Amino acid sequence: MGEFSTLLQQGNGWFFIPSAILLGILHGLEPGHSKTMMAAFIIAIKGTVKQAVMLGLAATLSHTAIVWLIALGGMYLSRAFTAQSVEPWLQLISAIIILSTACWMFWRTWRGEQQWLAGNHHHDHHHDHHHNH
Repeated sequence: MGEFSTLLQQGNGWFFIPSAILLGILHGLEPGHSKTMMAAFIIAIKGTVKQAVMLGLAATLSHTAIVWLIALGGMYLSRAFTAQSVEPWLQLISAIIILSTACWMFWRTWRGEQQWLAGNHHHDHHHDHHHNH
């Protein structure tokens, strides 16, 4: 396959541009984008055009900035390290992040359940009987 600019000059842009737009739309439906989707829904129902534009700009700018940071960081680090030497460390760091997130989610769920159980244990003791708790 040739250079992208060569493909565009040959008139193949009709395929790549819509494909990129479609992939971008599908990317927005992937996990991790639910907050943006919910915010967009709320703005569509109760918001103004200005709020919708601001949400779109904020999402676009933040995504673009993160992609550029990752790309520039990767280019900088690739000068000092080879992919083979960095890959085990990236796998380890990824595993730590995933396990930490899982532990945090488990702890939050457990803590929420404990608080819910403690909050639902209210009943009047204005009568004579005993509980063993």
